[in-house]
Amino acid sequence: MTGKRVGSAMTLLLLYVALTFVFTFPLVSFFGTHHVGEDAGDARTYLWNMWWVDKALTELHTNPFETDFIFYPLGIGLSLHTLGFSQGLEFILLKSLLGDVAAANAILMVSFVASALGMYALARYLGAPALGAFLAGMAFAFCPYRLARLAGHYDLLGTEWIPLYTLVFLKAVRDDRHGLSLVGGAAVLAAACGYTTLTYLAFLTLLTALFLLWETARLAPSPRPLGALVGRSAAIGLVAATLLLPLLLQLGEDLSSWSYPAYPGSDRYGADLAAYAMPGPKQNLLGASWGGSFDRNLTEAIAFPGYLLLFMVGAALASRPMRRQYGFWMVAAGFFFILSLGSTLKIAGWELGIPLPFALFQKLPLLEHLRAPSRFSLLVVFCGAVLLAVTWGRWMERVSQPLWRGLLTAGAAGILVAEYLAIPIPLFPASVAPVYHQIAEEKEDYTVVEIPGVEQVPGRLMYHQTVHGKRILIGTAARVPREKMDYYFGLPLIRPLVDLRRGRIPLSEELIQQQRELAPAVAAFLNIRYFVVDRAFAKRGVLDFLERVLPVERAYQDRETVALRVRPEALPPDPWKIDPGSEDSRMHFESGWSRPEEAEGRRFRWANGERSTLLLRRPADDVRELVVEIAPLDRTQQMVGARLDDTWLGEASLSSGWNELRWTLPPRGTRRVERLWLRWSDVRQASERDARRLAARVAGIRFE
Repeated sequence: MTGKRVGSAMTLLLLYVALTFVFTFPLVSFFGTHHVGEDAGDARTYLWNMWWVDKALTELHTNPFETDFIFYPLGIGLSLHTLGFSQGLEFILLKSLLGDVAAANAILMVSFVASALGMYALARYLGAPALGAFLAGMAFAFCPYRLARLAGHYDLLGTEWIPLYTLVFLKAVRDDRHGLSLVGGAAVLAAACGYTTLTYLAFLTLLTALFLLWETARLAPSPRPLGALVGRSAAIGLVAATLLLPLLLQLGEDLSSWSYPAYPGSDRYGADLAAYAMPGPKQNLLGASWGGSFDRNLTEAIAFPGYLLLFMVGAALASRPMRRQYGFWMVAAGFFFILSLGSTLKIAGWELGIPLPFALFQKLPLLEHLRAPSRFSLLVVFCGAVLLAVTWGRWMERVSQPLWRGLLTAGAAGILVAEYLAIPIPLFPASVAPVYHQIAEEKEDYTVVEIPGVEQVPGRLMYHQTVHGKRILIGTAARVPREKMDYYFGLPLIRPLVDLRRGRIPLSEELIQQQRELAPAVAAFLNIRYFVVDRAFAKRGVLDFLERVLPVERAYQDRETVALRVRPEALPPDPWKIDPGSEDSRMHFESGWSRPEEAEGRRFRWANGERSTLLLRRPADDVRELVVEIAPLDRTQQMVGARLDDTWLGEASLSSGWNELRWTLPPRGTRRVERLWLRWSDVRQASERDARRLAARVAGIRFE
């Protein structure tokens, strides 16, 4: 590279860095003390993501795509969560140099520069002159869609992979000399995108498929180049899938093991057609004049690409040479524009009920998990930026004087800044209450419960966890199986805490007496050591309740918070026998079970699905066998298979009546709470009068 090219590259880099400082103002002044995001938004969850990837890989040396540090003791798979694994890897590299807060902020700022440079490089490859490519980088990296993500969607700021993958993919399918290395490069970039967010990986998959259809139509008379195109594309997909195998395996396990409710925003968060012509209310210049939003969720409602970009796309569409040479980018922009509108057409807040193609996506495997169709507006900007770059470049070729070309481009850049700028960006201080630092000093492994927080403000709980490092109940993830939430709200101790906090029940002596018998066993099973309580809920009896039903002492208090420490030596030991009919047995029966019933002098629970799970804690290290009393549903030939975490215990055929099954247990692993999976071969309606689908009854569980 010549000195002139080096100078041009450095100038380009510095311009994009300077623009990043402008568009993220005032972050540079609070780089090591504040985080990016709205105080009540999702940013704390994304900061937890980085912390968890770091902890899983560097400290625990475990699979980062599942965890029991949240939703303890159930744990949760993170394949459908917005984990941002690639950003977690960046965090590991940067935190030792910059510190935790600055490292997280650096990742976000770098995404702006990398997105701009990637878009610039793609535009140059597609034939745009440097000035047009510069504007394309600006339009893509600083568009309102990306700026809206500064509210707290860190993973969706990882847009750099889209232009970088597209650039290397196009080279890979067109370059015969370096095809193999470029195929590998495109696959690595696709995998990096998938590890950042599956949403953008789905975008790249659709963009690639659309390009293949376009090229197939264009190259149909020539089978040889068409075969090379398909072969290299397939190779890219195969290598990318191999690189993504850890995530894909976890995805398969999560989808096959748990039931996920449909994401409620897929219908609601389609882009309003009028949003493409209306700036968001936070845009500094235009927002105050006529900006607005057609949904209260501003982050998902923003689709405005800017009037300059819309004008340049219109100019490209009006040009026959542009349609002939860049027709694919026009078709792609239109395709993603239609998808961004969602399942039905909305104009200026009016729901017209006209069905649109995105409705089909909700019926396709994996694509049904796309959360918000409005996010396709990013690809509209992406394709539009290509057309902007080429069209502007061709216009500038008609200007003979370099000075005027530079001034006109600077003016266009100024228009983009005026259209897009939305400062100051939201920031919140990187600080927590002293109690969490105090808890962090204790080296033991235990659980912390916060109130509010059992079922509220989970992002704050997870952010506190990045300081104290202990396990917590519940938490949040982008997709949470039904079974997880159902479990907690059925537990003694936890359910009364939720109801007291919400003011649903009074603190009565009857409640105290009942929970005094049940709560200690639940606290022991969940390994709870601290309750951190907001004083605002003391009036509702939360503090009094905990101090009367559990052996606790006040370990910390200030004007806002009280921390109660549980005395573990005063809690009951782990039981050798589990009675399915007892009130505290719910903590063992995780999913796939009925409520307790009694018949023929036995208390039991029905297994009511093809899979049932039990949560067990061994009462001693020398436990060798697990014994379970099971009776199949009458008139069934029932087989049951058992697995303890990842260890297969065996399969047994059940005879009519009660069976005592014994399974030899493997040595206890690192998990304090183990999951027993029971899979039933025959689940059917109980009887003509009982419509429930049942498999077998479990009447007793014991360790020997």
